[in-house]
Amino acid sequence: MLNPAFAKAKLRFNPLAGNQLPLLAALLLEAAIRHFSWQSQSTAEFLRIVLQLLAESSPLLLAHYFAARVAACATNLRSRYWAGLIWVAGFVLYPLCLFWLAEQWQAYAVSALFSVQGWLLLLLASSGYGLSRWLAQRNASAGFQLISRLFSLNSVLLLLMSVWAVVMAGIFASTDDPVRNQPLQAVINSHTVIVNFEYFLSYLWQFLLMGSCILLICWLNRYLLIRQVLARSGVFAYMAGCLIGIILLTPLLSAIVLCLPMNIPEFTFLPSQDYNIFAADNFRFCFVVLAVSTPVILAFERQQQENALAEVAQRQSQTELQLLQQQVNPHFLFNTLNNLYALTLAGSAQAPTLVLQLANLLRYTVYEGQNARVSLAQEMQYLQDFLALQAIRSGDKCQLDVVWPTQPEQWQIAPLLLITVLENAVKHGVEPSQSHCSIALSISVEKGWLQMRCINSVPEATGQRPPGIGLDNLRRRLSLLYSGKHRFSAQPQAGLWCAELTLELEPC
Repeated sequence: MLNPAFAKAKLRFNPLAGNQLPLLAALLLEAAIRHFSWQSQSTAEFLRIVLQLLAESSPLLLAHYFAARVAACATNLRSRYWAGLIWVAGFVLYPLCLFWLAEQWQAYAVSALFSVQGWLLLLLASSGYGLSRWLAQRNASAGFQLISRLFSLNSVLLLLMSVWAVVMAGIFASTDDPVRNQPLQAVINSHTVIVNFEYFLSYLWQFLLMGSCILLICWLNRYLLIRQVLARSGVFAYMAGCLIGIILLTPLLSAIVLCLPMNIPEFTFLPSQDYNIFAADNFRFCFVVLAVSTPVILAFERQQQENALAEVAQRQSQTELQLLQQQVNPHFLFNTLNNLYALTLAGSAQAPTLVLQLANLLRYTVYEGQNARVSLAQEMQYLQDFLALQAIRSGDKCQLDVVWPTQPEQWQIAPLLLITVLENAVKHGVEPSQSHCSIALSISVEKGWLQMRCINSVPEATGQRPPGIGLDNLRRRLSLLYSGKHRFSAQPQAGLWCAELTLELEPC
């Protein structure tokens, strides 16, 4: 089983370098845009831009990294508050200081590369990463499924295509006779775009059409070639299907692009830049689109398949937990009814009190026991009612030594876990005993970890009998509910039976 301290250390030092990838992609995109817009486009100049942007943006990268680490280890609201404070310091306060410095110091404004555009790209990358992690931790409700669909492959491709079309339309609308003045600078003049808004709309629908032609190739590759041909007939048939698609789609889509009004006699927007729809460059471009989209599509398809398998496994676990729960409840009810039967036969005046205690216990079992989590205070009250019920039956025969945790309302736990340990102690230590017996129960909470220790005497006549189905069910439920976050042992020690349970609680 996993030691609590080791589990926390493992969580704390879990590498989170992957959370930097979206920000690095945004930073490289900003560097590429700046490099493309400059006249000097040498490799050395590009490296200089990347290094300078990396240096100026390093506080944002560090803020994102440490905020993600604190959020991943957060166990309460205070930890999440500190994670948000770190993120705000890096993505709000630091950029505001730089923008203020650029206004006050002209020399810095001329040499600095960190701009509003770069800040927005990094902000979107950080927010997108945080949203994706948040969605991954939520339940699969209808609302979250709808949000998750917004981040599907088709939605991402549509978004990228739309952004590309808007940017290209803005660049073209900001330049006089852009088709003849190639290459263009990657600059969008908002004032010019507003003044020439009809030109912007004209360019926009034409670039959207060109982007749709590329999306059509990707969608045919995904839904026809990969899902139908590759999945059913293998790689060779898929390669043949790709070849057929390239030969048939290239001239058809090229003819559609040639119908755009942007084309001029000396230049077209085909890869071949001429009016030959059967040019080799056009076929090569279609091949490149298929070659680039195929691994991306396969990665998304595999992720969807893994998510579906994980959902099936989760449903199986929930079904198994329900079956285990149904095994626990009848066992407890059977023992309690035996106690009530014995009291009624003896004509005990305590029988009505026992019935009331039993009603309280069953009410908790029926209503609260079906929830995924209950407060630790509710679980402690349930154990106290159980012990009160057992005290009526055993009388002075059993000596109880109980220690309860302080402030249990701050934590939550899976219901009806701890009762199994106590039931086992009563079943094997109190009920078969003909003389004095004892149960020592101690429950405490330290730094979010519950420590439960239950020691009961074992009658000499019965010896050390093996535990029943209850402890086996408890072990299985712990493995399903607290995998890697618990430790449980139950064994004889010096003529006594000692059960110890340690598990990580969740804050309310």
